[in-house]
Amino acid sequence: MSSRTPLRVGAAATGLAVVSALLLAPPAWSEPADATDDGSAEGPAATVSGPVPVTDDSYPFMSADGPPAPPIEAGETVEVDLDAYGYVEEEFLLEGTAEHYDPATGEVTGSSPYTTRMVVRRPARTRDSSGTTFLEWNNVSFGQDIEIDWFLSNDYFMREGHVWVGLSAQRVGVDALRAWDAERYGDLDVGGRELADAPAFDIYSEAARALRSPEGVDPLPGFDVDTVIATGHSQSARYLTGYHNAVHPAHGVVDGFMIHGAPGDLAEGTTPVMRLMAETDVRLRSQSEEPDSEYYRRWEVAGTAHVGFHEYLTFAPLIARENPGTEPQRCDRPPLSRVPFHHVLNAAYDQMVDWIEDGTAPPAAPRLEWTDATTPGRDEHGNRLGGIRLSEHEVATALNQGTNTGDPFCVLMGAHVPFTEETLEEMYPRRGGYVWRVNRAVNDARHDGYLLTEDARVSRTAAVRTDHPWW
Repeated sequence: MSSRTPLRVGAAATGLAVVSALLLAPPAWSEPADATDDGSAEGPAATVSGPVPVTDDSYPFMSADGPPAPPIEAGETVEVDLDAYGYVEEEFLLEGTAEHYDPATGEVTGSSPYTTRMVVRRPARTRDSSGTTFLEWNNVSFGQDIEIDWFLSNDYFMREGHVWVGLSAQRVGVDALRAWDAERYGDLDVGGRELADAPAFDIYSEAARALRSPEGVDPLPGFDVDTVIATGHSQSARYLTGYHNAVHPAHGVVDGFMIHGAPGDLAEGTTPVMRLMAETDVRLRSQSEEPDSEYYRRWEVAGTAHVGFHEYLTFAPLIARENPGTEPQRCDRPPLSRVPFHHVLNAAYDQMVDWIEDGTAPPAAPRLEWTDATTPGRDEHGNRLGGIRLSEHEVATALNQGTNTGDPFCVLMGAHVPFTEETLEEMYPRRGGYVWRVNRAVNDARHDGYLLTEDARVSRTAAVRTDHPWW
């Protein structure tokens, strides 16, 4: 594969320093708000209207049901088939008044009206619903709404009967929507640059309340909404960290947090939280030393990238569809780790549901290894030591790292460099031995709780289908 395949996306990040800041900057809030953690979900909910009509000329941004997406150089598109799982997609508008939260103190500094949107993907039949809803804080690091968690784990959500909801909470995403389709999104407004996303946190709470106790149109008619899990990646994870620390103790509208792809201090609380980190995301040994606790688990996945191959093949074609003329990123090494981070994310989601519903906490996980405070531990091939080790990394056929250089977003895409035929022949002289080792690694990850049965089957099948000239 060419090292020039990933797309240049968005105009918000224009340099490596900006991209690194999105990943490494601390959360806006590091202390909890002066409020009781009483689980109270009382408060205003957004007024919901819709669903917004879909026509030949108007559809939700990056819709799973939108027009065909163009091919991309990186590989064959991963298409999301809602019909195959009996799912439907609907888009709703939310209107309300959001309080503004001071990023330094968590105090309310004002309020303003807003209108935004959320996309709901749910089972067509209420009887097929699990009762669990995932509320994703859409990521805007690329300068537009990207549903990273949906692109990572849509198969998991749908096969389990979970509802997924993507919320446009931040100004950058909303402004981009208006520019993309002024007729569909012209009324959206969450405040100007001067507010610095201060309304976004209350908008998130009001959206969660609207899922449980809607005002106006019910976006989940007839559905039981037993559990709401907050989820977000990268910049969104940083915002959810602040939300967890400073807003959630007073609002109490979500039952758990999946914060992945970003560091940051989390205040102690009694709501389950998981932090899931790709290799890219862990830059210092001190971060790997963050302790687990009664209500907190941290997992780190060796060989994985902040943006990996699977999710890229899912969202990049849609970005190209919505932004004709999008150009590739130019990375110094072939980009996009092939170690399937989303398999561990799926398992983490499943563990989170059990944790909330029956109190069974997820297992602790081994952390990535370090040579010193800033130097990652690596084997003779350059692959990372320690951490959760999927078969694609433990029984390696390539260098898969979380780092790369080149155009700005290359730093987040990792690298994938296949081993030479000579190296592979030396490591795996017989097919049977290779497949046996993969099965053992898959079984270990499955037994330890880091891999679901359905995803284990994918890894085993891929191993059986692997072929080399000397076998």
